[in-house]
Amino acid sequence: MSDAEKLFDAEHVRFFDGPPQKDALKPGELGVNTDLFRQVKDFYHKSKENIACRVLADICQDIQDHGYIGRMDDSAERLGAAPSTIQRWRIRFVDNGFLKRHTVNGRYSVDPGVAIRMSADGKVIKPTPENKANFRF
Repeated sequence: MSDAEKLFDAEHVRFFDGPPQKDALKPGELGVNTDLFRQVKDFYHKSKENIACRVLADICQDIQDHGYIGRMDDSAERLGAAPSTIQRWRIRFVDNGFLKRHTVNGRYSVDPGVAIRMSADGKVIKPTPENKANFRF
């Protein structure tokens, strides 16, 4: 078991040495690129308790049914870190291409090269934009 695999609930997670392959995943599974975790661990080796890998693992496991990741406060509570720490790592992961930023107020999704989550009906969960109402006065 690699260091990256210890960060996940291995029951519903399948690990890949490269980008996750959707054809190899079963419904309800999460596919994760463990090679990126090794790179993050090596690059951010000075970060305290390697929080970078813990944050990235939490983000991957937190892909919601609408394709976006969950709230920053919830992630901070799960990891026992400050919300500002989680926000800082999210911004770094956007800069590195691991996350995609959809709105200015903090709506993010995980790049498919990092992690893919399959829905219960066997489809890849992708970010779906909310319907935007057209206001008429």
